[in-house]
Amino acid sequence: MNILITGVSKGIGLALTDEALEKGHHVFGVARHPEESHELMQLQKKNNRLTIIKLDLKEENAAEKLIKALANCSHIDILINNAGIYEKDSTKEAFIKSFEVNAYIPFMVTETLVPKLKPAHSPKVIHITSLMGSIEDNSSGGSVAYRASKTALNMIHKCLSLEHNWLSCMAIHPGWVQTSMGGKEAPTTPKQSVSGIWKEIERLTLAESGCFKDFQGNMLPW
Repeated sequence: MNILITGVSKGIGLALTDEALEKGHHVFGVARHPEESHELMQLQKKNNRLTIIKLDLKEENAAEKLIKALANCSHIDILINNAGIYEKDSTKEAFIKSFEVNAYIPFMVTETLVPKLKPAHSPKVIHITSLMGSIEDNSSGGSVAYRASKTALNMIHKCLSLEHNWLSCMAIHPGWVQTSMGGKEAPTTPKQSVSGIWKEIERLTLAESGCFKDFQGNMLPW
């Protein structure tokens, strides 16, 4: 299968890429500065099924550049919108950055790749979201910009699943993971998280499109 993953230079995105390659898929990995990731460069050296697309998705013409980079790719089977940021502040700048990266860019990438997803046999779009975007689950407040942007992503995900009813869409919470964002004290390793995520991706059907789950397969409250 042809898999496109955003934010592959580190953390969950890198682990998702590694797992996809192990499964025999061809991965198109999008990263702003791939050359700064030793692990990603090593993966590329070891595997000719990894195509790295150097692209900052915040650029004004990012959609055009993404399509151009995929000119020789007939179709995308699975799109994983993984790239994200965690802004702790609640300033105007933090809100704008959070909504651009965590909500708008996944929407833009999905809409841009519709022509590549349509030819696939059973196309899927996966949004790496967060339980912190759940309104019902929020009992502590805090991290308002991040929470709000992930809530927005969940709504975008739901809209896409309805507007493109031929797509199997899933929003998935990867857990609290040991990454630069999650911290060393997190209980879940990237390997454990992506192993669960891939299981949910593989079992996702059109009948379940629009769901919000965690990496262990549990349905989550909106």
